[in-house]
Amino acid sequence: MLGILIFLCFVLVTLLVNHVSRSSLRKRGIRARAVCVDHVKWGNDKVGLLMECVGPDGAPVRPTVGYYSSPPLRVGDSADIVYNPKNLKGAKFLNAAESGRWAPVLIGVVSVLVIVTAMITFA
Repeated sequence: MLGILIFLCFVLVTLLVNHVSRSSLRKRGIRARAVCVDHVKWGNDKVGLLMECVGPDGAPVRPTVGYYSSPPLRVGDSADIVYNPKNLKGAKFLNAAESGRWAPVLIGVVSVLVIVTAMITFA
């Protein structure tokens, strides 16, 4: 049971971090149409997408979107993104930033499972 409790705690923390990140982008993020200008290597097997768009002040901005095993865009392809000007490495595709509406429900369910599992484990 202790292994299950540890796993559930890991899942809960992951859900919370992901939800806070998406919520921050939904509230403060700047939406833009961006062009992929480069693939940025991350470690041995991940690739980030260096995107370029025009910021609100008219200056070019280069946020990085995600890290993928296989990049979903080629250099020159365009996509709608959401980025935080204070954290250009945390940009997301627009559809990914707007997803996660069920996250609070899932966080609640996993929280209950953590509490019940902890009560059974330590009773």
